[in-house]
Amino acid sequence: MNIKKRGIPLLMLLVAAIAFPIQAFASPINFNQGSSFSSDVVNWTSNINAYAPTVSFLFSAIFVLMFLFGVVRLGYSIITKTGQVMKGSTGLLIWVPIAFFLIRIFLILLFTINSTNVTLIASDVIRLIRTTGYFTVLGMVLIGFAMFLFFKFLKHPEFGRWSKRLWVAAGLLFVLTSIMPVVFGAV
Repeated sequence: MNIKKRGIPLLMLLVAAIAFPIQAFASPINFNQGSSFSSDVVNWTSNINAYAPTVSFLFSAIFVLMFLFGVVRLGYSIITKTGQVMKGSTGLLIWVPIAFFLIRIFLILLFTINSTNVTLIASDVIRLIRTTGYFTVLGMVLIGFAMFLFFKFLKHPEFGRWSKRLWVAAGLLFVLTSIMPVVFGAV
């Protein structure tokens, strides 16, 4: 039964192809005349770059429409008190701007980086992650100290446990932040 449903359109397509043949007009390739490959690449890239503003506008318009659709759906979900629609619309409202900015940053990096700048960006990213790790360790130690003070003042055992857990996690994060770039050979 399923084969018959698929077979009839394919048979009609085959009959149409035989009954109405399509003529192909081709010109022979002449290697002696014409432009070189490098000039063809330059022409192609200039044509692509000419469409860049239009593509950028369309890209922005699509994301704006997606965001507005999320706003309308959120309004609908608030009025009708539909939880599933509210969940989907808030997810859309959160991820559309994040995706837009990440794609924009990726495209900027893609078109501005050459082979010498890649190593500089990689080392800058590693340095940023290390610095963020160290400041996170400092914050964890300070929050652990505040929890320890709450433990001493209130005599509540949960605050003592949380302060110890934060200090252990801060120590592990400090060790990993200090050692892992050296292990991977990135320093």
